[in-house]
Amino acid sequence: MRSWDFRRLMAVALVLTTAFVTMPLSAADFSTARPVLGSVNAVGSVDLRGVGISEGTLFSGDSIRSNAKGYAKVLIGTGSKIELSEKTDVRVDRDARGVQIAMNSGIVSFTARTPLRIDVAPFEVTASDDASGNVAIMSTTTAGVRAINGKVMVRNLKTSESFVLTKGQEQLLGLKDGVHGPSLGEIATNVPGPLPAPKPAPQTPAGKTTGGLAMDTGAWLAVIGGAAVAGIAIWGVVEAHNNKNDISALGTKIDGLSASLAANQAAQAAANAATAAQLKAISNATNIALAVAQQSAALSQAAGLAVQAQLALQASGNTAAANQFANLQAQIATNQGALNTLASQISAAQSAVAGGAPGASAQLASLLAQEETLRAQTNNLLGQERTLLNNNQGTGVPNGNNVPGNQNGPVQSSASTPV
Repeated sequence: MRSWDFRRLMAVALVLTTAFVTMPLSAADFSTARPVLGSVNAVGSVDLRGVGISEGTLFSGDSIRSNAKGYAKVLIGTGSKIELSEKTDVRVDRDARGVQIAMNSGIVSFTARTPLRIDVAPFEVTASDDASGNVAIMSTTTAGVRAINGKVMVRNLKTSESFVLTKGQEQLLGLKDGVHGPSLGEIATNVPGPLPAPKPAPQTPAGKTTGGLAMDTGAWLAVIGGAAVAGIAIWGVVEAHNNKNDISALGTKIDGLSASLAANQAAQAAANAATAAQLKAISNATNIALAVAQQSAALSQAAGLAVQAQLALQASGNTAAANQFANLQAQIATNQGALNTLASQISAAQSAVAGGAPGASAQLASLLAQEETLRAQTNNLLGQERTLLNNNQGTGVPNGNNVPGNQNGPVQSSASTPV
């Protein structure tokens, strides 16, 4: 009987032990939920957590990658937003200091309603209070940051040095050595002072002989002193001559160094101007690409409304109006094809600008002119569809208010005039 009770007691103990051992693991399983940061809307090829999407929910720790001809807009729950140009790879996290974006490649534009940090190792770009700008990784060793509105702070995480960019300012960042601007050395020279003049030889005292071995001690001391003074005088002349030659050589070296420093400063100023122009060209190309992507998205929505209206009008027997929508669909398809071609040209221009190819400004001006022409056609087609839908209300067609509004042009800047 006691053996049976002992076995039952051991069974109960094993059950309780198993429950207590596994209970912490089960609780841990429920604590791994990641907070929601916002939403992602994509045009073209965009991956969220490694999966292609058109829209999705963004969690802390997620990675977003826009591939060739891809573009993504990320809305953060705090009111901030970021936009990814093509071939951009980032990781988004949130900690006690706010939202953090770690950039691996590409171009990120941002508008920060609340504190927003963009990491381009070893630099950290921080913005808030509706500040906006963009960060571009131009190569494995170089990045650029530009402030469009408000103030943007840049801090070197290695050295803790920081500086602030205001509207229209930009800075080139060295990713390899952590340098964010040119450094100039200070020149220090020490020119020797003049040597003291030699003392005159002492005179022979009155009443003493002036030659022969019969000179007394004072006369000998006078002779020895005169010889010593003469030697010092000769040494002084030789040293003065040598010092004069050294000073002349040092002056020649200083003149050469000053000329070299002036040439380096001029070269650095030219390089900074070229970098500023390149950053503005990159920003302009990105803005044109965004405008084209937005037009294409608006036309896609308009095409869907036209299909619905055509089907409704055919069902109601209004063939003439249905044909009008069919004709509108064909025009929309033509305009979308032209926008796709322009997007390819913009992509090639972005690569050329990033590579420093000559003639980038003229190429961007041509692309902007094409975008303006297509934007006028896009807005005309949207207006036609809005009118047709309003004229055929009551026949089952969609409401004209569902048609996207007129599309705005991209913000552009020149190398001398900041946005």
